Amino acid sequence: MKINMGVASLIMISVMIGVQLGGVVGFKNFNVGGNVTWCVPDGNDTSFFDQWAASKRFHVGDSLLFQYQNDSVLVVDKYGYYHCDTSKATATYTDGNTVVKLERPGFIYFITGTGDNCRNGQRLIVDVMSPHSSTVAAPPESYYQQAAESPTPVAAEAYTSGSPQSRLQVSAAFLGLVVTTSMLFV
Repeated sequence: MKINMGVASLIMISVMIGVQLGGVVGFKNFNVGGNVTWCVPDGNDTSFFDQWAASKRFHVGDSLLFQYQNDSVLVVDKYGYYHCDTSKATATYTDGNTVVKLERPGFIYFITGTGDNCRNGQRLIVDVMSPHSSTVAAPPESYYQQAAESPTPVAAEAYTSGSPQSRLQVSAAFLGLVVTTSMLFV
């Protein structure tokens, strides 16, 4: 059977698209506060934004969207957060539609530039975790020791391990390959 260059190119493009589709799903964009924009929380709910953040999982590469009017977003240190101190902000945003990409793991502290608003709860702590894994990590050293003792259960466990994202990437690539290969026989 002879395969022409057009079909071969189509196969390669489909496989590449399948792999890329798997990689796109990793990062998330969060609207800070959900349906509530970046503003002073209602009533005496001074922990509103922190409670919102506690219900989320943030990873390196994710983004926060702050939407606000006549206000600002400042990135500060821990002291600046707890004392609503704007004097040592490491970043200041005033555009009303601020996207902040989370670039490192650990705690990141945000406050408003208006002191009274900050003291009334317009501040946020985000705990950023390590990046989403797009590849399967190497098994721990104990894996090899267990494999020598009982190969079947460990092998089955290793096969099913890996992040959901990495399994999605493999599935998307395989699906692209199957679809384009089936086109050869049509």
